[in-house]
Amino acid sequence: MRLYLRLLLPLFLAGGLHAQGIQVEFGKNRVQYHDDFAEWAKYESDNFITYWYGEGRFIGQAVVQLAEQDSREIQNVLEHRINEKIQLIVYTDITDVKQSNIGSEDTFMSAAGQTKIVGNKVFVYFDGNHRNLRKQVREGIASVYLNAMLFGSNIQEIVQNAVMMNLPEWFKDGLIGYVGERWNPDLDNELRDYILSENFDGFEGLVAKDPKLAGHSLWYYIAENYGRSQVSNLLYLTRINRSIDNGFLYVLGTPYERVGDSWAIFFRQRYEQDASQRDSLGSAPVPFKNKRGLPVTQVKLSPSGQQLLYVLNEIGKYRVYLYDLATGKQETIFRQGFRNAFQATDYNYPHVAWNPNGQQVAILYEKRDIAYLRLYEVRNGKHQEEPLSSEYQRVYSMDFVNPITMVFTAAVRGQSDLFLYYTNTRQTQRITNDFWDDLDATYVEIDNQKGILFASNRQDTLIEPAKLDSILPIDDFDIFYYDLENRSRELVRITNTPYANERQPMGVDTTWFSYLSDRSGIYNRESGYLEEYLHHYDQLIYLEDGSEIRMHADSALESLDTSLIDTIILEPIIKKRAITQPNTNYGRNILSQHKSRIANRAVQLALVNGEHQIHLFQPEPEEQIAALGGTSFQEKRSAEIKKAVVVPDDGRRNVQPELSLLQESSPIITVDTVPVKEAQRDTGRVDIDNYLFQSEFDDEDDDPAIIIVEESEEADAPQQVRVITNPSQISSVLNSNRPSTKKAYDFNPSRITNYRLEFRTDFVTTQLDNSLLFDGLNSFAANPDGFNLPNPGILLKANFKDLFEDYEFEGGVRVPTTFNGTEYFITFADKKRRLDRHYAVYRRNQRFSYESLSFVPNRNEVNILLGQYGVRYPLDIFRSLRATATLRRDRVTQLATERASLEVPTRSDERAGIRLEYVFDNTLDVALNIKNGSRYKVYVEGVKKFDINLSDGASFDLARGAMGIIGFDARHYQRFLKHSVIALRAAGATSFGSERMIYFLGGVDNWLFNSFNNEIPIPSAGADIAFQALATNMRGFDLNIRNGNSYLLSNIELRMPIFKYFSNRLRSPFLRNFQLVGFFDVGTAWEGRDPYSIENPLNTSIVDNSGLVSVKVNYFRDPLVAGYGAGVRAMLFGYFVRADYAWGIETRQVQDPKFYLSIGTDF
Repeated sequence: MRLYLRLLLPLFLAGGLHAQGIQVEFGKNRVQYHDDFAEWAKYESDNFITYWYGEGRFIGQAVVQLAEQDSREIQNVLEHRINEKIQLIVYTDITDVKQSNIGSEDTFMSAAGQTKIVGNKVFVYFDGNHRNLRKQVREGIASVYLNAMLFGSNIQEIVQNAVMMNLPEWFKDGLIGYVGERWNPDLDNELRDYILSENFDGFEGLVAKDPKLAGHSLWYYIAENYGRSQVSNLLYLTRINRSIDNGFLYVLGTPYERVGDSWAIFFRQRYEQDASQRDSLGSAPVPFKNKRGLPVTQVKLSPSGQQLLYVLNEIGKYRVYLYDLATGKQETIFRQGFRNAFQATDYNYPHVAWNPNGQQVAILYEKRDIAYLRLYEVRNGKHQEEPLSSEYQRVYSMDFVNPITMVFTAAVRGQSDLFLYYTNTRQTQRITNDFWDDLDATYVEIDNQKGILFASNRQDTLIEPAKLDSILPIDDFDIFYYDLENRSRELVRITNTPYANERQPMGVDTTWFSYLSDRSGIYNRESGYLEEYLHHYDQLIYLEDGSEIRMHADSALESLDTSLIDTIILEPIIKKRAITQPNTNYGRNILSQHKSRIANRAVQLALVNGEHQIHLFQPEPEEQIAALGGTSFQEKRSAEIKKAVVVPDDGRRNVQPELSLLQESSPIITVDTVPVKEAQRDTGRVDIDNYLFQSEFDDEDDDPAIIIVEESEEADAPQQVRVITNPSQISSVLNSNRPSTKKAYDFNPSRITNYRLEFRTDFVTTQLDNSLLFDGLNSFAANPDGFNLPNPGILLKANFKDLFEDYEFEGGVRVPTTFNGTEYFITFADKKRRLDRHYAVYRRNQRFSYESLSFVPNRNEVNILLGQYGVRYPLDIFRSLRATATLRRDRVTQLATERASLEVPTRSDERAGIRLEYVFDNTLDVALNIKNGSRYKVYVEGVKKFDINLSDGASFDLARGAMGIIGFDARHYQRFLKHSVIALRAAGATSFGSERMIYFLGGVDNWLFNSFNNEIPIPSAGADIAFQALATNMRGFDLNIRNGNSYLLSNIELRMPIFKYFSNRLRSPFLRNFQLVGFFDVGTAWEGRDPYSIENPLNTSIVDNSGLVSVKVNYFRDPLVAGYGAGVRAMLFGYFVRADYAWGIETRQVQDPKFYLSIGTDF
């Protein structure tokens, strides 16, 4: 019965009206600021095809290796596999992702009558941190696997599961986050802040605020308390039963609601216990203005310590504020960007830094994919600005070394390195050139020497060029020191913690420095200083001829004649090392810190009760606190480290290993214990039948092996042991959901293949439809019956796109149920570059019959042939300029039914038109038929009639007939009572010229069983009316309550999804999308200049008595009409159905109510 209704309902819906009305095209844009996307290349591996462009080759290499390394683990977690290769599309930064034409829609989208083919595309970008790149790759792969697992792998399964299963956002996004990255201190800090805040409202409260974090924490809770295997079991039974509630009940033995309650108890007890051992942030926060709780992305203290710079970022619209700590006054010194809730927010820009002179501020920001450095004078507000070199793909941090020199960490050719930038000459000096990630650079003066502290995940302290190979830069970050004065090619390692991250270093004074470390599970401050120590001794061998040989004291020359040696000197090699200690024990992460260069004053940023707080403090680096106790999460993570046992990798696996730390301590060598061996002459002969080549690495110790003891999830099951042969891999082990002993993927980076254009099916449709396929098809002259709507028909349509969605083909045919008036169309869109181009061709052939003077009715054939060419120039994501040129031919042929009809000539009207539009659209779809934001368009159109004849030689004539149209359509959606919206609309247009457009006011769009008001006079066919259109909505009346060549219309609606106020866990599409609507419409349509003119045909009636007497009667009928009422909206059988009950007001009289049943969303 249900299937019968689903097939029967479109037959009734096809009788509805869908004309121009409220269905106006707006839309947002993608803007291409460069031509880097012109050439793509790809790597093809066992399970993936990775695409990259321009300078993104090194990023593409890393993505291939990361994907192949982690794919098996992700398959094991989800217990699902797919046969097709996943397509990984790599971008150099987040700005390029926003320029791509690839839509941000979900991998699967279902709409009434449309089947979306699932694609295996994953989009990733580089942000300077390969750990984050790995997270994106893992989340993308998990998303593809999860879609295939939940929705199926073929069309039948996809459609069935999409209709029957409605998963909440936290379920899918949280699971993707769980697979993408292990629970870490950053996530733990966000959840801790919510759990311990005053606004704590259980699991559902976090779902409404941050569904991904809520889902990730719940999956983490399930894995920790029920076992990791229950994750895949829960997924499987959720799909089989198409119900989350049944999945939780069958797998965990507990209803979903109780699991949420247990989640809250578990984390609250954990965090309250941790909080009892922590200190508060101490000082009161700086009272800067931030009423809406926007995120603070940068905080910098002036050299004098009296002024503060901070940056607020409202989803892309950011401001730089200068705050006076003495007076509390603040001013905006820079603003840029716009609010963009549709794409990922770029919180990297802008960067700010104080010049050491205290009178200048540097602001580095990005505009239209170009980085600019602005130097702002604090005293007078003047500034100078220059673009950075295009070689900088992105800058990640900056600081002043001196008034004309800055230090950057930036990406060049896909590598994050350290640079010096000279502001007076715009020259750049590169310090590092390797594949390791370098971030958080800051200038320091330690022991009266200038240097740079920065965070890096490098494994070695030597500075030398290095390209990405089998070692991936995915370890934890440590702090390193670079000497700016000696420019040594060897760095000083400040920290060496393979299981913790250190970030955000800063100088404290000429001795001490500090940084942030998460070794306790919470980012706290640690301080340190540098000391000199004896690293080793070098032998300086001076020969008799004056030459010298330098070598390690433990090395010996085997072939040097000792008689040639004059002197041997042992030279001590002195190096620097760091002595560090914990400095704070806060209960919240310190997100960033910065100290004044002159005053003993510093600032730190923290997240407290869901808002960023700025705190001032006086650094006390000498103050050492007791060893930090780890959080509950950190203690569990440390337990894994204690199970890691280091043994020599010499094959002696049967020897009982000895427990040791994962950090070697170098013995201190004294002068007394340094042996000096006398070199002897090698007089032995070489045995050519038995010799070995000696490697330069033979004297080095083999890497120890790390044994990871895994506890089984079953109590009586034996423990599993995994061996890792490189201790540097312990970081990646501890930051993976499961330890991996797999070797690096065998990958040849030189096997590059150029991308060749390839298309795929995006969607196919088969549905009953009677809409106007193109604007302007409702010709007045080509409809002999007067007001004629398209006949309902079966629309077959297919859409094809290339991989990057730069090119799009769409074609279709609509066969009417009367088999009269078949329509064909094909469109092509070229969006490769910034200027988008659109091409379209349309054809329709329709026949009409009408009475004649004889017994044989006359029959006409109307043929419409239309071609369009359009361009769109996006100004930004919301604004665009559009132009459309149209060529149209309307040909009316009277078919030969008798001799007289044979002699009737064929009438052909050709017209050319051009339409110019300015469009703005920043609306956000909160729910079905619920939007937030504004959108509008202003347009001008001109149509000219011409005559072209190719029968008796080519002839062209600009025939009489020209029309101009000016119009607008503006809409605003204001959020109301959390879930509801107040929708406002104003629209109007006027036509002028020797040909005109007639607008029919009244009714609603897609009105089922519509009726036309024949009491209101309409112009005759010979009144120079070329086209007709509807002006809706005007509820309370039939169509044509007013008509004319101009119209003005206004609508206001309150849309309230009533059931959402009672529950946030609505699974039924009917209840979730059910809305109560109240509305008020007012508008008019008229002929001439003034709707109240006595010459308006609305107020004029001519009585003609067979031509003998003609009487013209003028009377008053108010041209302005209004309507009000209420309605409901609901989703039925995949269609959004609207039901309205309205009263009309005409000439100050309330009319009888009318009922409207229609389909489709409101304006």
